[in-house]
Amino acid sequence: LDRQPVGQFYSVNVDMAEPYNVYGGLQDNGTLKGSSRTRWERGEDWSVIGGGDGMQVAIDDRDKTVYTGYQFGFYNRSGPDGGGEVRPREKLKEPALRYNWNTPVMLSTHNQDVVYYAANKLFRSFDKGKTWSAISPDLSTSRNRGNVPYATITTISESTKQFGLIWAGTDEGLFRSVDGGARWAPPNARHRPRGTA
Repeated sequence: LDRQPVGQFYSVNVDMAEPYNVYGGLQDNGTLKGSSRTRWERGEDWSVIGGGDGMQVAIDDRDKTVYTGYQFGFYNRSGPDGGGEVRPREKLKEPALRYNWNTPVMLSTHNQDVVYYAANKLFRSFDKGKTWSAISPDLSTSRNRGNVPYATITTISESTKQFGLIWAGTDEGLFRSVDGGARWAPPNARHRPRGTA
C-alpha cells in the first residue's frame, strides 16, 4: 500500500525548453523535474533537484538558473553561474522574520535577474538573490501563532505589463503597490497606505 504512484504537489512550474520541462515541489518528496514528454508508465523518470518538502520553483529561461526550496523559506539557486542560498535575513537587532511553510518566490517577468521573496515583508533582489532589500513593511500583523507561522505573506504576483505593480496576499488580506514597494495598501483602499520598511 505504501508504493502507490501518487504524490501531492505544492506547486508546479514550467520552462520554455522544447519540449518544455515541468518542475514541482512535492509534500515530503523534494522538488522534481521532468520532461513534458516523460512517460512514467514506461519506466521513464523525473530527476530530484531539491530535498525536504519541495516548495515553489522559479526558472530563469535565459540560462536555466533554477530556484528551489523547502519548508519555511529555505531556497537555493543553481545554474551556470554557480549557486547558493537564497534567503533574506533580518538585520541585526530587528525582529525575526516569519517565513511561511510554503514561502513564495518569484522572478520578475520584466527582468529575470530580479527575484521577489516573501516572508512577513516582501523582499526584492536585483542580482539573482545575492543581496536583498525589503520593499514593504510588515504586511501581516496577526497575533495568531502555531508550529506553522501565521502573519506571513502567502502569495505574490507582479504585473506582466508594468514593472513595480505588485500584489501580496497575507493572512489578513491583499495588498498592492503601484510604485515598486514605496507604498502599500489594500486594492481600492481609501485609507492612508502603509509606508515602506
